[in-house]
Order: sequence, then structure tokens, then C-alpha cells
Amino acid sequence: MKRRVAVVSGLCLALWWPLQGQVDVEDVRRLNGTVEALTEGQESMRRQLQELREAVVQLRQENTQLKQQLLNSGEFVTRDQLKELVKSIQLVDEKRAADADFVRRQLEDIARDINKTLAAPPPEKAKPAPRTPTVPPEAVANLPDKQYVHKVGSGETLGAIIAAYNKEYGLKVKVSDVLAANPTLKDPKRIRVGQELNIPAVK
Repeated sequence: MKRRVAVVSGLCLALWWPLQGQVDVEDVRRLNGTVEALTEGQESMRRQLQELREAVVQLRQENTQLKQQLLNSGEFVTRDQLKELVKSIQLVDEKRAADADFVRRQLEDIARDINKTLAAPPPEKAKPAPRTPTVPPEAVANLPDKQYVHKVGSGETLGAIIAAYNKEYGLKVKVSDVLAANPTLKDPKRIRVGQELNIPAVK
């Protein structure tokens, strides 16, 4: 029984060790509590088994003494006495088998808990929602009629595009102006290659 407990415990530790970084602190505390409870249960069962062993030894001694007395007196053991002795030994064996089965079930439960904990994916952290710039209504109303259409190239950013148009045409375009001229553009940081942008000719 002790060898089986040691083997199962070793397997549990072998499964747990490579993936210990994924185990949540609360799960570790819960598993530690389970292991401690099992350890206490094993100690209690060890004491019970010791008591049962002592009882068996005592029964055997009494049986030996009874046989010796019967041999000395010339009498034989009765059928009822023999049945009682056999019954006592059977009870001791049944108790020992039940205790071993209890330990086996506890170890299987711990192994299942560890496997579930290791198999569960780590909780995903909530990503902050992207900030959507707000465009004042007056910015839309003040857009000039003249606009340039720019097709986004590889590696370009909205800030670089605006700076290039301001320099080339002597404009004073701001990000809010471009957002007002492009109502479908929600996030200025998420422009894609090939996308067409309206660049208002703000002076």
C-alpha cells in the first residue's frame, strides 16, 4: 500500500512540476490542503492498521494458548470456537482491505484534481477597449470643399501622412480633420494598406 501511495504521489508531482507556472495560487493552496488532509488520513489509517496487527497477534497468541490448554487437558476445540476464531480473522482482513481501497480512491481524486487544474487554460486578461477619438460637430461643418484622396501605402501612419500633406501643400491638417472627413475611420492607429483616406485641404 505504501509503495502504491509513493508511486501515485510521484506521478502527480511529475505531472505538476513542468507546468507549475500555469497553476493558479488558489489551486495550489487547495491542492496542498487536500494533500495535508490525505496525509492525516494516512497517519490515522496507519495507527488503525497497527492496532489491527496487534489484535491479530493477540488472537494468535490466545489461539496458541487455547490449543496448548486443550492439548494439556486432552480436550479438543469445539466447532463454535473455531468458527468464532475464523470470523475474527476475516473481520480483520476485511478492515485492512477497506482501508487500502480508501487510500487508493483518495489518491485517484487528487490525481484527477491536479490533471484538471493543469489542463485548464489560464484565464485571459481583459484587453482594454481601444479609445475612439470624438470629432466635434463644428469640425465636420468647417471642412473645406477641397480634399485630397490618399491611398495608404506599406508602413505609413496617419500622423506621417498628415505631416507629408501639410509640408507639400502648406496645409494645417490635424487628426481631427481627417477623422471628420472619414466618418468610417474609428481608430486612427488602425489604418490598412490600400485604404483610401480623404485629406481635407485645411489652411
